[in-house]
Amino acid sequence: MGDRDTGGRRARLVAALRDAPASTAILAANAAIFAATAALGALRDETILLRAGALERSLVWAGQPWRLLTAAFLHVGVLHLVCNVGFGFLACRLVERATGWRRFLGLYLASAVGGSALSLLGQDGVSAGASGALFGMVGVILVLHLRALGGLRAFLASRATHWLVGGMVATTVVGSFAVPLDHLAHAGGLATGAAGAWVLTRPPPTGRGPWLLALGALTALVVAAIWPRSEPTRWQREELEGALHAALSARDVPAARALVARADAGGLASERLAYYRSLLSVQEGDLEGALEAARPLRSATDPAVRAEANRIVAQVARTLAYRSYTGDGAPRNPWKGLELMDEACAAGDAASCLDAERIRGSR
Repeated sequence: MGDRDTGGRRARLVAALRDAPASTAILAANAAIFAATAALGALRDETILLRAGALERSLVWAGQPWRLLTAAFLHVGVLHLVCNVGFGFLACRLVERATGWRRFLGLYLASAVGGSALSLLGQDGVSAGASGALFGMVGVILVLHLRALGGLRAFLASRATHWLVGGMVATTVVGSFAVPLDHLAHAGGLATGAAGAWVLTRPPPTGRGPWLLALGALTALVVAAIWPRSEPTRWQREELEGALHAALSARDVPAARALVARADAGGLASERLAYYRSLLSVQEGDLEGALEAARPLRSATDPAVRAEANRIVAQVARTLAYRSYTGDGAPRNPWKGLELMDEACAAGDAASCLDAERIRGSR
């Protein structure tokens, strides 16, 4: 009996795959591309995912608009892939059987592009996944259901409508706790799929006007998203921060100096970059410059930067304090030395607190 049930399930699965060749091809493409990128290390390194075609503003603006589509075939983890493929095949198969594989493919790809375009316009980050296109398929199913019921009142009262909308809401709420969700891609895909299905299933008389309007709206969205801009992006900043960290760790001052110049030329700024500037000044021997750069970072919003800034202030202020107090390597100025010793004490250096008290006692 168990063998018969297993064989029956296998036969039904094979039949389902054959009934929806385009959906099956998309499922297979997503799985194959995920396996290839995972083997290259994309699950650990965001850069590999970007090389494979993930969505990122600066790369699209630099002349790579094809990322609006390729990002829909990439995934950032096994859970991400399984959820999209599992739900996606069911939704895609329904749409493909209802509209035919050519129309389904057009709606799917258009939804992917529409979702990516809205995501690119509204947020600065790296994005990948098929969910924008899959929300587009939900939009198609909702429109097909509305057409089948023949009126908005019946549609709003339908249990199928409640299940679909409830499923989208639950996916958005619950999924947010598992992986970062691209809500703008979902919204863009949903709207694109619904609009395409609305035009595709409109009753006679039909004409080119609705198609031209829908294509014009999608084209305008895409053009607005990919139009070249010079503003720096989060990924550019983080990439430069990583390179600067590596250069400073290796004490490669010329490389670090070149990276700081690149940040200045690109208008890149962040608390971490400011911290690295102070660290570069230390390695270059410019202790006054390092102290000046680190002081404002003691109130940084990033706790790690705040802690590192306190460490630099404590160490550099203590060194400069002794130079000023003793006249060793700097003009002798005991009062300035005491002020710097107090600053090192305030930054958390206990030895400087004791030394400041001794200096006051001796004076």
